This record gives sequence, C-alpha cells and structure tokens, in this order.
Amino acid sequence: MALASESSETQVLFEQGGVFIHTTQDEAGDVLLGGKIQVTRKSDGAYVEWNPIRDMENSQMVKPDTDWTVVNTVSYQRENSQTTESVTVAQPSRRSRYAMSFPLVDTKKIRRSKPGLGWSYLMFILKDSVSLPPLHFHEGGSPALIRELNKHVTISTCLTDSCLLIVLPHNTDALSQSFTELKIMGETSANKFFKDPYTITLGGFSKVTNFLRDAVMTPAANRPIDEYAELMSDLPSIFSVNSQAEQSYEMVVTESPLGPRPDVERRSPLTEAEWASHLDKEGRVTDVAELQRKIFRGGLVPSLRREVWKFLLKYYPWNSTSKERTALRKLKEDEYFCMKAQWKTVTPQQEKRFSKHRDNKCIIGMSITEKDVIRTDRTHPFYMGEHNPHIEVLHDILMTYCQYNMDLGYVQGMSDLLAPILVVMEREVDAFWCLVGFLDDHGLVMNFDMEQEGMRNQLMQLNNMMQIVDPKLYGYLQSKECSNLYFCFRWLLIWFKREFTMDNISRIWEIMWTGLPCKNFHFLMCLAILDGERDLLEKENFDFSDILKHVNELSCSIDADKILQTAEAIYLQLVDYPELPDTIREVIGLSSEENGLTENGSHASESSIEVLADPSE
Repeated sequence: MALASESSETQVLFEQGGVFIHTTQDEAGDVLLGGKIQVTRKSDGAYVEWNPIRDMENSQMVKPDTDWTVVNTVSYQRENSQTTESVTVAQPSRRSRYAMSFPLVDTKKIRRSKPGLGWSYLMFILKDSVSLPPLHFHEGGSPALIRELNKHVTISTCLTDSCLLIVLPHNTDALSQSFTELKIMGETSANKFFKDPYTITLGGFSKVTNFLRDAVMTPAANRPIDEYAELMSDLPSIFSVNSQAEQSYEMVVTESPLGPRPDVERRSPLTEAEWASHLDKEGRVTDVAELQRKIFRGGLVPSLRREVWKFLLKYYPWNSTSKERTALRKLKEDEYFCMKAQWKTVTPQQEKRFSKHRDNKCIIGMSITEKDVIRTDRTHPFYMGEHNPHIEVLHDILMTYCQYNMDLGYVQGMSDLLAPILVVMEREVDAFWCLVGFLDDHGLVMNFDMEQEGMRNQLMQLNNMMQIVDPKLYGYLQSKECSNLYFCFRWLLIWFKREFTMDNISRIWEIMWTGLPCKNFHFLMCLAILDGERDLLEKENFDFSDILKHVNELSCSIDADKILQTAEAIYLQLVDYPELPDTIREVIGLSSEENGLTENGSHASESSIEVLADPSE
C-alpha cells in the first residue's frame, strides 16, 4: 500500500463519518471498527484516507499485543432485515493497523456492494493488486464519495460487472495511445514509432506490458512462488499458479512435447449451388453443422458473402425462413434509423453539454478522414477518391454504434473491423448489424475495454500456449525480453485486419466466424504466423525493436492458406497431446473426452479430422 505524503499543506476536500471496517477479534464475534474517510489534497495530488475514531477516555485495558480494544456494544438494524442485531464496536487505543492512506492515482478498481444487501461498502483495489479492507458506510455517503473522486480521476462502470468501477487518471487514454504506437493510426505516429519502437511502445502500454514482463511472463528467480500466486490472484489468468508454473517456465528450453504436425489440406470455397442445396423450400438452412464445416474448409465465393455473413454474424438465425428474415430485416432497419436519429438530432446547444457525444464525434471524424482505417483502405476501389459517399456511411454507422453501445462508445480500431463488412454488405443497415454481431458474439468488445483486461488476458493465454507449442521460440523471445508477445497486440485486437489483403481477410474472417475447429482459433493463427517467422528471427538475432518493425512489415505479405493450414495442424497436435494442461484445453474449448485417447482407444485427432472433413471427401 502506498503511504501518504507527509506534507504539512493538506486540504480536506471530502469527509464522511460512520464508515466502518468489519472484522473479527478473537471470540468477540462481529466486530466493527468505526472511523471516517477523507479525500485530501496534498502537494503531490489527491489522497484517500481512512482513520479510526479515537476515544482516549475509553482506552483503558489495552493489551500490549493488540492495536485496539473493545469498549462497547451497540445495536444496529441492518437495511435488509427487520431484526435488530447486536454487534461489537471497537475503538482504537492507539494508531490502528487498519488506518489507511494512499494516493488516489494508485487506485486501479473500486468494488461496490450490490444494492439492497445491507450497508453499502466500497473496496479499493490498488495497481499493485492489493485489495484494501471493505469500508462500510453505515450513515450513507458512498455515492457522494464516488462523485468527489470522479473530480480527480475518471471512474467508469465495468461493462461486464456493474459492481466494479474502473479508475483511470484524467487525460489518459492508454488504449488509444497503444493504437497509435502500433501503426493503427496515422503516419506521424508510425514515424515516431519506428524511431524508437521499444521505448515508445512500452511507454504507452506500460500498465499492461510491465505487469506481464515483470510479474507474469518472466518471474524473477528470487520471487517466491506464493508471491507469484498473489500477483496472479486478481486476474482471470490462464496460468496454473502452483509448482506447475515453475515447471512450465523451465520447460521453455526443451523441445515441444507435441507429436508430429499433421498435413492439412484446404478446399475450394463454398459455391452458390452448394449453398442452395442447404436450403429447404422455405429458405431454412437444413444442416448447419455440415455447412459450417464446408465454410471452415474453404470459405465462400465472394458472391455469397452478402447473404451468408448475416448468418455467421447472428444477424439472421440459422433456422429462420426467407419470410421471417424479410420481417426481421425490416425491424432491424427501423431500430437502426431510430438510433441514428437520436445522434443526428442532437442540437449544438445539447452537444455543448454532452461531452461523450462530442468526443465520439471528434474521434470518429479524425479516424475516418485522417488517421484510422481509411488511410489504409483508400487504395481499395470501394473507398477510393475524394468525397466518396461510402466514407460518410462508414462515419454514420460508427456514430450509430456509439448510440447502440453507450457504455463503450467508439474506440479507434473499430473502423478497421467495419471497413471490410461495409465493402461486402454495401447497405448501411446490414453493415451495422453485422458489425454488432462481430463485436458482441465473437468477444471483440472486450478488446476495446479501456481497462485493457481483455487484451491483457489474451496476451497471457497466448504466452502460455506458446510454451507448449513452440518452447524453443519462446525461450528465444525470453532471452530478448519480449516473451510478453506485445508485438502480437494488433493481430489480436483487430483479428489480423492489417496483415492481409481485403479479399484474404474477408475469407479468414468468415472461416473464423464458423467457430471451427475450436474456440479462440485466432490464438493458433498467431502461433502459425510466428512459426513461419521463427527461423528468420533467430538467424537475424532480432531484439524487441526489430521484431516490432518486422511484424509491421509483414502486412499484406502473409500466405493466408499456409497460415490457415498451420493453425489447424497446431490444433490437431494439441488435441492429440495426452498431457495437455487443463488451462490450455479450456482456452481452445476441449472437453475431457477430446484430450488424448478416446474410450475406444483411437486418438482424438482422428475423430476431429473426420468431423472437420468435407463429406464429399
């Protein structure tokens, strides 16, 4: 826990009494330690402080080995109960070990209680993953405290947990800054990036990268394993925090334990005739699993994408009839234009008092006209030329998405995902709902979370998989202090959009949208790309800066078919490995029956190959 500044110039900005720590002292039962919380301003910034209430007149019978002593019992009525409970209130006899003071900027998260479950409480979680004792507000005041804190930092509600508040310093946009440094934004940022990619990149993403490098990816030799476990406890980590973690770390100097990599063949794209054969007379898809296998094996002919993508992206239900889809499309069109009208009709006066709308409008406008995907895709005929009407449609879809997902709004990189979809769909409403399906149903929303938990977890999961799939390369990356795999950030963030041509990324996406052959197939795609670059990295003795530069130069020069083949072959190796760790099996969605030998003694990979194979084979 960070210690408060001892500056004599301290200004109290907020104060609330009746704030208790609930604890247990010997056999005294439920013990409440009363105190008050303050927000203070010191020379080096705002601090949060909680101190117990001193009552020196009642401080007799102090035990030398305790920090406080029980002095009285008070009756309280809990908010969610009609009964009155007697609880012991402790008054400190000298400075309590529970007293706390820390800089507000060191706060990472604040967990609050669910409404209606007794006294409200707040629990502060610091950046070093230390969780402070919950502070219970018996006399109210927790919302007022949050409002005060929001004057000094940015506090937002977690998208997936309404009881978790995310704390970020004002004027800090680490995620957007990361986009800039990874050449997802304009050329000026790219030039700055190439001058010193190591310093620039890690500077903008230090909260993630430093944690991964220092606390997770490369634990120091003298770090106790229990401390390592404590660091990991605050994250939904893929690592098994036990002795296996040490074994996994040492394993990187060995050869891969996986068996031989099988040969995998791709097939021709699904044709219009094959698609029609899968529809009954009312337009329902008759065998979804077989159709998805065919799409996974070869993709779609371009003329089918406008129709089939709507199914793959959950715009249309697979079991819907043609008539039902026509009605659904009309409903979705009405819903879209209703949301579009909401932001279109914001008056200049309203906009002055609507900061989030102004910010979204500004960022989208700059992204489309100056910095983001259109600068890259302007060479494509669909976006070519000045005053291109498709640019305006792209802008309107992204602004409407901000209205659809108000919590998230727009984050740079989203237009990269939309651009190929709009090329295929052409129609504004269809492109919007396909973008929604892409972000929501394939987990990409978490990629744009300002707390960066989604990206951090993926980098950790990819790191753990590489230790099994390619420990030799992993060992090399460790020797160069880049086993954090930060150079894969762009691949994970926007699903390889910048790495392939428009046609190839359309084919790769539709293949990945099938969900085959496993969950998180994009991890295996990352490993497949690195597999093809391993020899060059080691031969040229690339360090972190060289690897970052090299990865950017791979853009639009990667063999899509080869990567898809290698990624599937890696999957089959993992399936066939009888000692595959449970954590990795969970990441790629393998059941226990699919790991190693099946009950009849055949290898799981044999059945997997059969499942994925085209029936015509």
